[in-house]
Amino acid sequence: MASSSAEVATQRELWDRIDEEIVQNMQRFDIPGMAFVLADENGTIYTKGYGVTEWGSAREINSTTRFQIGSISKVFTSLAVMQLQDQGLVELDAPVTAYLPWFATKDPTLSDLITIHDLLNHTSGLPGRLNTHDITSTSSEKIAAQIKHKLQSVQLAADPGTTYEYTNINYDLLQLVIEEVSGLNYPDYMRYHIYEPLGMHQTFFTRAAAGLDHNLATGHRYIWGHVRPFHENLAYATLGSAGLSTSAQDLGTYISFLLSGTSASGDPVIQADSLRRMHTAAIFDSSIGHGHGWEITANTIEKKGGLPGFSANLILVPGESYGFALLANSKQNITDETNFNIYRILKGDPPRHLAKSDYPAVSSINKSLLAISALLFLIIVLIWLPTWIRWLGKRTSCSLIRPTISAILFCFVLNGLILAGVLYYIYVHVPYASGAPSLHRLTTAPDTVNGLTLLSIFWIGLSISVACKSFVRQEIVTAPRS
Repeated sequence: MASSSAEVATQRELWDRIDEEIVQNMQRFDIPGMAFVLADENGTIYTKGYGVTEWGSAREINSTTRFQIGSISKVFTSLAVMQLQDQGLVELDAPVTAYLPWFATKDPTLSDLITIHDLLNHTSGLPGRLNTHDITSTSSEKIAAQIKHKLQSVQLAADPGTTYEYTNINYDLLQLVIEEVSGLNYPDYMRYHIYEPLGMHQTFFTRAAAGLDHNLATGHRYIWGHVRPFHENLAYATLGSAGLSTSAQDLGTYISFLLSGTSASGDPVIQADSLRRMHTAAIFDSSIGHGHGWEITANTIEKKGGLPGFSANLILVPGESYGFALLANSKQNITDETNFNIYRILKGDPPRHLAKSDYPAVSSINKSLLAISALLFLIIVLIWLPTWIRWLGKRTSCSLIRPTISAILFCFVLNGLILAGVLYYIYVHVPYASGAPSLHRLTTAPDTVNGLTLLSIFWIGLSISVACKSFVRQEIVTAPRS
């Protein structure tokens, strides 16, 4: 802590620079609320809330306001697994089938090789599209049965232990392992063995947090360039990978533990060697190391988190014994970029200007979807406009004709195949590749869902128009002579 007036002034200047960076980006990118915390091994150094819990609300964010933190939940799950390893209940090099005997993919000889260590480090080879968002049960047995069914047709993307492939289902499986070996449901285990010993009193799983108090931020996302509230009911099966709600104050407590290895109560929670292993890269993807849910660079240990309405970023700087986190109740990449700028400020460097033009509220892909839909609509209008004009002027009559073979091949067969391909891509391939059970359950990309829906509607309209034109004949009506 600073003691002299000069040190206090310097520290105050540093806080002001951080505040300015956060506030200006909130204003520039329409973020309703944020919360920041900086901590070292001795505890929280600085924490502050900014903005409001919900767009248009008067309820202000503070350091105890809870945010959903998405994938940052994974580094708490990995901590629990390491704790169970210290107790001799989990062996990291043991196959997953030692704890979940039903676990198997399309090729069991490969999936039998997947270890707990592989799940922790995303080296299982399970494809990135896999998740359990569509599983609604809270029963471990029913969740296991549905995951077993989901995996039956899955081909591994790579041999276990060889390639980094990020997928949420790795940590959804670890949730089941924790329940299996501890005999407790996942939220209870984490509460009694992780959060309470660490002194994290505003940390809950999202489902359990509902109704506890009003200091819970509401998520927001862009809908065609406008920020709108978004409420998501996370599935119990996803708690281990993305279900945690916490506050800036509690994340400061967690950062202090990660740097010191000792909790507020003096309980080490896990052994020092296990904590070091958590922060050691097990595999590299380009220049980024990965281990136990963390991204590890030469100077930092990082974890990003995001849900359709929230984003969060946690950075540890172990060489200088401090860490910091930024939480936002809006799903935007700007949260990560703002926290990286705060890192620059803490190092004494100027932050990078984050221009709104570099982070458009509507992506180029979604703009293209709208443009293509508009073009299809225009073509449909041009196809039928002459018919409508003549019909309204009562100058033509319509009759059905037998289409020619060439018209059948082009207007029905080829046109039908193209339409089927477009609809398959939109309503089958896109959800499958995204890990969503259907297009309209793809909540992470609302503009894309709306854009693809419009595209499909106008493509169907164009296909019908082309087909109809092949067997509809117009005849000019001539007035009878007097």
